[in-house]
Amino acid sequence: MYTGTYAPWEHYPKTLRHYEVENPLAVVADFFSADSVKGHTKRLKEWRYYVVNNEHYKDERHGPGSLLFIYDFNLRILEAMYLLLINHQQFSYRKKKLTKAQLEEEKERWTYFPKNISRKEQLDPYKAVKKVFSKIKPQEYRDYLHEWSHAALYNKADDEGLYAGEVIMVYENLIKLYAAAWLIHQRESDKPEFKKSKIEIDLTETVTKPTALRIINPAPTTAEKLALEELQNLILKCCPLVRMIIHLGIHPKPFTFYMLILIADEEKTPEHEISNKIEDNCRHLTNLHAIVHKVSSAKKALDIGRRFWTKAMENGTMVYQSPDLVLPEPRKIAKEILLERVKFNWERWGIQGAQFLRGAELYLADNNFRLAAFLLHQSVESTLKGIIQAVIGYRVQMYNLSRLLRLTLLFTDELKDVFELNTTEGVQLYTLLQNAYSQSRYNSAFDPDEGSVRILAMRVTRFNQTAEGIYKQFIEDMK
Repeated sequence: MYTGTYAPWEHYPKTLRHYEVENPLAVVADFFSADSVKGHTKRLKEWRYYVVNNEHYKDERHGPGSLLFIYDFNLRILEAMYLLLINHQQFSYRKKKLTKAQLEEEKERWTYFPKNISRKEQLDPYKAVKKVFSKIKPQEYRDYLHEWSHAALYNKADDEGLYAGEVIMVYENLIKLYAAAWLIHQRESDKPEFKKSKIEIDLTETVTKPTALRIINPAPTTAEKLALEELQNLILKCCPLVRMIIHLGIHPKPFTFYMLILIADEEKTPEHEISNKIEDNCRHLTNLHAIVHKVSSAKKALDIGRRFWTKAMENGTMVYQSPDLVLPEPRKIAKEILLERVKFNWERWGIQGAQFLRGAELYLADNNFRLAAFLLHQSVESTLKGIIQAVIGYRVQMYNLSRLLRLTLLFTDELKDVFELNTTEGVQLYTLLQNAYSQSRYNSAFDPDEGSVRILAMRVTRFNQTAEGIYKQFIEDMK
């Protein structure tokens, strides 16, 4: 195709709006939101087929009109990439060079990595863009594609106006341009696409109904009864002011006893310190999760009909009770009132957990991984408080994620399973989550890894979905 001589200004953008000229990377993002590199390549190859054959373009679903969209997309990506090239040539000295190690990491983590450009062009995709525009300028590409659109809509190929070599050259240049545009989009936009982890794949599936929730109704075996006697002796020895011990249940892996322990009001040591002391003193015998409260707290909770305390007294196994301890009889509360309390607790804490997660997603979009990690911690903490108070009616007054998560094992394993703590990656991500609150607030050098925070966000999303599923099942079970 004869194109003649072009004036310099003819290569200026003609299909982009003013804000797109100012931000051509947005055009590249639109291009890849419409289809993948492979998808655009497939459409271009199909277009080329109708250019050189005696058939006309006709999409099975939408007819020949689909070609106009393909035509427009290619004009826009050409103009946007030309602007990015000009900007790069002017400010390339400001950009850091990519290392070979970083390149290999990208190949491992990205959803797609182009193989049709050289290693040098992979390290610096603007080299590929420069080649694309070295012999053919933007207006020439516009003329070629204009001719392509005419040829593809006629039943007969344009053998006189278009030469095979020109068609091949334009086609190969556009394929190269797609690859370079993808690399630039991944590295310079704020939303690169990473391979799906197991958690993210799970998120695309419908969350299945949780398994049956466990309730406070232990039935200790003979061996467990012997262990409970030993635990009673150890607890009373290290804490003489203990007034009651109730066995709430066990968890098999790791094997753990859950106990509600009441201490005298004159005990000056804080409850959480006594919990730690009891658990440490019993560790050589078995794992123990101690829920410690003052006697006055138990009396008040029973007087107003707190569900956790009522169930503990009615269904728990009494291990020890001081002769001088007298507690009020548990009050019966109407099911309608209990349902209202369950809904209130979830709406107070569970919804707050979802809001913290949305905030974390906004910080992720801004590449602020420090504050994103902080809000992910807050999201999990709030969600744990919500699901514990909703399911067992226990009013949570702690902030330790591990203790909160361990308490959920009293009624379900599903929340813990989300974090995959049986894997090295799971442990590392959970450790990051645990430390995010204090590190974000008090350590100015805290700078979590982008990939880790993004994967953690996926797990927290699944965690919140799982908790909501448990809440909904519990409501149905109560009804």
